[in-house]
Amino acid sequence: MLTEALMAVAGAGGTAVVQAAGTDAWTGLRQRVARLLGRGDTQRERAELERLDRTAQALEEAGTTGETERARLRQEASWQTRFESLLETLRTPSRSRSQPNFRRWWPSSRSSRLARA
Repeated sequence: MLTEALMAVAGAGGTAVVQAAGTDAWTGLRQRVARLLGRGDTQRERAELERLDRTAQALEEAGTTGETERARLRQEASWQTRFESLLETLRTPSRSRSQPNFRRWWPSSRSSRLARA
């Protein structure tokens, strides 16, 4: 079971993915997330890149249909779940050490969101 702090980190990750899609921050965040979730396996990393691309496409399409908020919420929840699953696979000491690493990645997407607004 994850601590509240780690669940918040996973939630911030889901938000970061959605906020970065379609911005200048997307390419870098996309690569980092795929590498993180791929965990050293190039095939898994490729699958994550494809999943990230589908997320960006879904968000873009939602913008043209007026379903933006619904799509954002759905994608944020999906990515939060993926990050929670990753954190759950780590041993407890590794989880604690991972928290600062995760948090370090998410601020770049927030600044891109502000630039987009």
